[in-house]
Amino acid sequence: MKDNIVSTSALRREYGEVVAVRDMAFSVPRGAVMALVGPNGAGKSTLLKMLSAVLEPTRGTAVVNGVDINEDPRGVHSSVGFLPDFFGLYEELTVEEYLEYFARAYRVPRGRRENLITRTLADVDLAGKAGSRVQALSRGMRQRLAIGRTLLHEPPLLLLDEPASGLDPESRHDLQKLFTRLSRAGKTLIVSSHILTELEDYCTHVAILREGCLVACGSLAEVRASIVKKRRVRVRAAGSQEGALQLLRAAGLENPAVEGASVFFDFSGNDEELAAVLKRLLDGGVKVLHFGEEGGGIQDTYLASLEKKL
Repeated sequence: MKDNIVSTSALRREYGEVVAVRDMAFSVPRGAVMALVGPNGAGKSTLLKMLSAVLEPTRGTAVVNGVDINEDPRGVHSSVGFLPDFFGLYEELTVEEYLEYFARAYRVPRGRRENLITRTLADVDLAGKAGSRVQALSRGMRQRLAIGRTLLHEPPLLLLDEPASGLDPESRHDLQKLFTRLSRAGKTLIVSSHILTELEDYCTHVAILREGCLVACGSLAEVRASIVKKRRVRVRAAGSQEGALQLLRAAGLENPAVEGASVFFDFSGNDEELAAVLKRLLDGGVKVLHFGEEGGGIQDTYLASLEKKL
């Protein structure tokens, strides 16, 4: 049985007649980096607020790091670092003072604060900015500082709502590197974002939401398999593509066709069967330069999910 850090059961949140999150049941394995994707109004922010125990569910519940969000919300707070989509920073404080303030708020023992703040500044690449005022930081630095705030009480789970919103490409890349480091350090992350192509670089799992409903949830491979029934495969051979095309047609593969300098075909079999296709090409004398699945990432899976009925 997997060690799940998050498990939800019939989790629901209503705002009057509007159902923001509709009876969700899913789990997140410890150590995963889960992408939470969906259009505006899908329920992502509401879900993260409930998981962080700052918003009560209308009914249902979730267990976060072994603690029920309804029975012991303060216990959940000690296990979660939550960054909402809109967060405030105290502009007149220095970076170090800002983290000191939150370390006290998290009740970090006095004797541990200095070392913990120093380590956190290093973790978020702000060690050289400890004495700078918050108001002087770039947007990317401010975002990393806010994430640093969530790390001070050493939670095993980080819930980050649109952390890359409004950042330039370089700052988003810095953020990706930070998430990768945090994952390697053993943190579990649930990250909500609209920048789907970048999520693919560091996420291991995905949850797709639409109109308050959970469309799919699991590892990237599991979710893709549940939504996308056919894979698009590209073959590129040295020289003419005609030999590869004829062998693929003879093998009875779906819709083989030359497009540019490659041959594409649709494939609904498993990985072993796909490997057999490659072997057939090689045995047939085709000098294969490239053989692989096109797409298959979070963005392609999400776009395919839009065709799935709720």
